[in-house]
Amino acid sequence: MSALATGVILVYGVILIAGGFAGWRLSGSRISLTASLASAALLAIAYRVALFHLLAGYLLALLVSLGLTVMFGLRFRRSKKVMPSGMMLAVSALVVGAMVSAILGWLTAASL
Repeated sequence: MSALATGVILVYGVILIAGGFAGWRLSGSRISLTASLASAALLAIAYRVALFHLLAGYLLALLVSLGLTVMFGLRFRRSKKVMPSGMMLAVSALVVGAMVSAILGWLTAASL
């Protein structure tokens, strides 16, 4: 599970960067670009930490993805637009699930 979870962290970061650049190119949104780069940087840190201490890296990735899930949920509720808020809400929720699963797997393995 650890290889899959760390891969999820990297892919999610890439998706965030791509979305930020798309928002910037399509609508000139610097805030979208800045927020996506900051979130991806935190995920890069989470990935790097997970290489040495799985639980700490997964917890950081969980916090970032949880925060983004809330943010995209609020934006989706306000705009009712599936693209990009609804799609990113779904992706973020999937990452939250993957991180929770990885953390529970780590805790179960550690207690054996």
